[in-house]
Amino acid sequence: MSASRIVFGLVVNTPGSELPARVDRLTKMVGEHTGTEVTRFDAPNYEALATEVREGRVDVAWLPPIVFVRLADAVTPIGSIIRDGKSAYEAALVVRSDSKIRTIDGLRGTRAGWVDPWSAAGFVLPRVKLALLGIDPRTAFRSERFHGSHRAAMTALAEGACDVAGTYAQADAEGIVNAGAWSEIEGAAVRVLATFGAIPPDVIGVRKGFPEEGREKLLGALRAACSEEKTRAVLRELFNGDQLHEGLVAGYESLKSALDMATARGLFD
Repeated sequence: MSASRIVFGLVVNTPGSELPARVDRLTKMVGEHTGTEVTRFDAPNYEALATEVREGRVDVAWLPPIVFVRLADAVTPIGSIIRDGKSAYEAALVVRSDSKIRTIDGLRGTRAGWVDPWSAAGFVLPRVKLALLGIDPRTAFRSERFHGSHRAAMTALAEGACDVAGTYAQADAEGIVNAGAWSEIEGAAVRVLATFGAIPPDVIGVRKGFPEEGREKLLGALRAACSEEKTRAVLRELFNGDQLHEGLVAGYESLKSALDMATARGLFD
């Protein structure tokens, strides 16, 4: 971190997305609180984001759980913004509401749409769970394609470009899935085929070597943002939540174990 500039990195790869503008509102707010210019860096994918953090070109980043786990000790967590009071979410396999696919076994020979090779809900966990259920994801599908974002994967499903897609989902207090990435697609009619979880939340973390004083200032800015209604609205707009959990919630070790197991079995080859 320089004295006058912090680089905030994330993945923004959906044309026309409102995410960059929402991030800019957050970086402006953080910059005003810390007295430091905060600039946005848009990585093309999660692997590229991890590289930028590891090599020190990004100071602080919004890291999905698989990216955080793979970065290991190259980052120090600041915390997570909790969505709807829940510290975890689900992975879901969804099909169009008019699909003839009714069971996991019915996925054989279909076209799969995924988010990104480093997406927990949009690729990694569904792939791991399918293998545990006796379906080898390397041979089960007729084709597999990465669409780059949850929204893009849901759009591909809605338009018939794939038969099944992996994404994130949220459940109510009774465990009934009532929302997911499809909720952001107007007119999308989907059916949840299966859910897998729980997945720990995204992490806001700083690169190795980032000054502790700077990390504390960023943490203070997030604390302040969660305490005032005006700034909480900025967080809700960006993260779908406005509660800060400092440090790490539970779940990352089990996620790492599942990832290591799947990698050893060649599920991502």
